[in-house]
Amino acid sequence: MGDHVKRFLFVDDNAEFLGIVQTILGGIAGKKWEIYTAPNAGMALQIMESKPIDVVIADVHMPVVDGFQFLSLLSRKHPNMTKAVMTSDASEAHRATCLSRGAELLLQKPLAPDEWQGIYTTLNDLARGPTEQGFRGVLRRVGLQDVLQMECLSRNSSVLEVKTRQVQGLIYIEAGQIVHAQIGDRTGEDAFNYLMALAGGEFNLKPFTEPPQKTITGQWEFLLMEAARKRDEENEPPPQPAATSDLPDPFVSPHTQFIPKPAEPKPEPLRPEIAEFVVLSAQGDVLYKWQCEDVNGRIGFLEFLSQRARQISQGLPLGDFERFEVHGSKSRAIAHVDNDHAFFVRTNLTAITAG
Repeated sequence: MGDHVKRFLFVDDNAEFLGIVQTILGGIAGKKWEIYTAPNAGMALQIMESKPIDVVIADVHMPVVDGFQFLSLLSRKHPNMTKAVMTSDASEAHRATCLSRGAELLLQKPLAPDEWQGIYTTLNDLARGPTEQGFRGVLRRVGLQDVLQMECLSRNSSVLEVKTRQVQGLIYIEAGQIVHAQIGDRTGEDAFNYLMALAGGEFNLKPFTEPPQKTITGQWEFLLMEAARKRDEENEPPPQPAATSDLPDPFVSPHTQFIPKPAEPKPEPLRPEIAEFVVLSAQGDVLYKWQCEDVNGRIGFLEFLSQRARQISQGLPLGDFERFEVHGSKSRAIAHVDNDHAFFVRTNLTAITAG
């Protein structure tokens, strides 16, 4: 796609913002881009029927059909379309919802003129597709864990450059395995855990080069889990000191004194009760639902799961991935996706009362 003119469609109900997009991004891109705009989802779909669009960029807050619903609609009608979101409300909740409904990334609308160059670079890289190396993102929108998982599952070889205003580090991935990490004087797993604990910054996925040394030999799955565990431990509040009212008996030797452990109550018997149920066709239409208050949310989750299932099947030689289960202490959830249909069922565990 080297000299291919890239076609971008921006969907936003703010006409003034669409004019700014045409002026600023059009000026930066020159003849490399063709920019189309639409004030709503209906007009955007009409443009897509007549023009070969490479990337669709939508706002979140739009009347009638909002950005979340539009992403779900695009995932059903144009499953191979590259999608992004640009909004002034780039919260973590919106990021998670947009990514679950097929968006590649979420961008904050620029607040200053000098930020438009970064928007252009990010979208231009996004339009290159998976055949070209190099991707630019922002950590608060695309997690490092997500990038590393996809690189390792795809058995790629690359170098992940991580930057903040204060530091810059590198993570080397060779044939789907993390082989080296470095940041300042830190190397190996120490550097890897430090980079994974960063709260924000920028990353750039570069073509693979041989690392100066190979300092990591563990499996990438274990490395990610261990980094997450360390990050959670650092964020845990410090333990509260023991109460000082329970003083030891001064007439009992400290070597013989003990406090008997209270008997643990027997777990009460539980039985599952269906809390919600929804069945979808292969096209994403609702065939049946019961007590499902957030149907669009369940559709988005199943679409997200279907996309990730294909990627997992390609990365792991275990056959087709069809079933996803979550077990909690008081509830269970099962999602099933195949070529013909998909369903989501959630059950609650309730106590069995006597009589």
